[in-house]
Amino acid sequence: MSIELLRVGMGVIWVLNLLFVIDPENQFFGTFQSTAQSYAPTTYGGSALPDWVAAHASVFAWVVALVTAYLALAFLLGATTRFACLVGFLFSAVFLVTQVGSTFNIPGGTDVGPHPLYMLISVVLFLGGAGRYLALDH
Repeated sequence: MSIELLRVGMGVIWVLNLLFVIDPENQFFGTFQSTAQSYAPTTYGGSALPDWVAAHASVFAWVVALVTAYLALAFLLGATTRFACLVGFLFSAVFLVTQVGSTFNIPGGTDVGPHPLYMLISVVLFLGGAGRYLALDH
């Protein structure tokens, strides 16, 4: 049962992320291009990915919003849970790779953000068989 509580907890986290995305005061869609571009100097592998994402900011902003909404619903409801674990792991891995150079500096800051934890929880949920109880998957 604890694995299901962890699943629901991840759903709540993704709902909170979604609220940030859809709250007009945060200007997520309006500032997405500049945010993506800001990672260009520090992204592992060079600036090609952030530059490409910034060039197609509207598409990627909607992709982020829709994937976030999917993960929130999938984890809360226990629907397509195993697939959501894979999507969540990959989604967080992309964010980690693109943002870690900006958030993890030695000497300096040591904040790598929540993505390593999200990835670990996705693996635990996948291997733990989340979605067996209190879930639509069941």
